[in-house]
Amino acid sequence: MRKLLLTAVLLLITGCFVSARAERPRIILYTAYRQLGWGDAVQIGCIDENGGLWAAKGHDAELKWPYGWEKQNTYLQTTDHLAEAGQLSRKDLSAIKSLIGSVPAPDGNPVGWMCDAGTESSYAVRYGRAGKPEVVLLGMTGDSFLENTDPAAQSLYRKLHILFPFVRCYAGEITGKWGFQPVPVAEYCHLGNIDWESVSVSAFYTDCENGLQKVEMSEDEIREVIDCMQYAVVTGKENAMCVTGGTTLYTFADSHGKGLGTVELCGGLLVMNDGMYMLQCHPSSD
Repeated sequence: MRKLLLTAVLLLITGCFVSARAERPRIILYTAYRQLGWGDAVQIGCIDENGGLWAAKGHDAELKWPYGWEKQNTYLQTTDHLAEAGQLSRKDLSAIKSLIGSVPAPDGNPVGWMCDAGTESSYAVRYGRAGKPEVVLLGMTGDSFLENTDPAAQSLYRKLHILFPFVRCYAGEITGKWGFQPVPVAEYCHLGNIDWESVSVSAFYTDCENGLQKVEMSEDEIREVIDCMQYAVVTGKENAMCVTGGTTLYTFADSHGKGLGTVELCGGLLVMNDGMYMLQCHPSSD
């Protein structure tokens, strides 16, 4: 009798460990494609809250990908069909989490677009204090169409399809614009029409404890900043982080000393009120 009880307890404990291993960390971002019209295909990529990447592809009859985001979220955390596909760096995971925390729901609802192409959809998932999930649609292409035009949503959508390129996506086949459209940095920062050949540049480093610190610049460094302001374009949102120091402020003035504007950079990223944006610089021609 004692042996039977011991066996039962061991089985119960073992079952608990198996169950705990089966449920992976909470999913925070996922994209999925399903085609049932001219085939039977499902492709899934997702990221958990610890930065783990997971992927699955196969037939819908086998994978049994559910409808509705709540069932999909549960599926992603418990299914055995997902395989490990990599690990995000701590920096990349922090950037993604900041974007998820700030991304708003899209305007409008998905509309019909293609026919029998299958549907790709991408979602961000965030959790309240009680752990209740909330989903935000980032984009949908294929038989249904919707783009969340918020910069954070555009960035998350782009990151998903870079990390999981095997998931079928029709965004590149859409006539017109999809995603963040590059904007000249001077225009994005509302610097106006500036004669860059006569502008003067001052730089200040922001220190959390000591405030603004004047930075001496060489002629080459000044030329590099001016070239960046003339030719660089903003290509998308990198994160939604706010910093209190460690940035450099560049102020511009005309030949009469009149202030023309200020641009703030942090590690090569453009600092704005809602986060940091990527820059692509084009050096001036000789």
